[in-house]
Amino acid sequence: MKRKRQRLVSACLILMLSAWGCLHLGADTAADIQKGMEFHARAETDPEGNIQKGKEILLPLIGTEPLAKGYYGSLVTLEAGVHEKNGNVIKAMSALNEGCRLLDEAVSEDAQSTDLRFLRMINSYELSCKSPANRYKIMKEDIGFLMERQESLAAADASLLYLYSGYYLVKARKLEQALESFARCVELCPESESAARAKKELLKYEE
Repeated sequence: MKRKRQRLVSACLILMLSAWGCLHLGADTAADIQKGMEFHARAETDPEGNIQKGKEILLPLIGTEPLAKGYYGSLVTLEAGVHEKNGNVIKAMSALNEGCRLLDEAVSEDAQSTDLRFLRMINSYELSCKSPANRYKIMKEDIGFLMERQESLAAADASLLYLYSGYYLVKARKLEQALESFARCVELCPESESAARAKKELLKYEE
């Protein structure tokens, strides 16, 4: 389930960059960032080789492009998971801390980027569920930022936002509000993968 959710998220963010990347970045830079994002998507289910390839493409850009830094940082958090799986706790914690630092720096450098906010919101949830990191406060911040701008989001992106808002609210033990978020997710984009996941959550909590 988590792997499918991660693939959904990566696909949405890649499409978002494709839509505006060349308007805001040089064509070559946008293309390299998109390649890095694609390796990121692959690394979520097949980390061997894909983490390193993604890092190699993004590394030359992290000093000038916050989006590249954000995805590089997220790749480092995926690398932390590999270290943990291999039993190297020290390396795992070091990579986890570095990845979170880079992702937070990226958001600080481009605080108005909805792409970075989506990336960090989702990354924070995944890390909070699967690692010692507690990033729910960061997740809440990004949800708030995106909610304030939901009118400018495409329906699929707004649906994704409400899905993760629901996930957060479940963790915050605000079940009634969580169910409202899941229902809104379905309403906004009924045929989307986000809606399919929200429907499962609604069924789970049916009385």
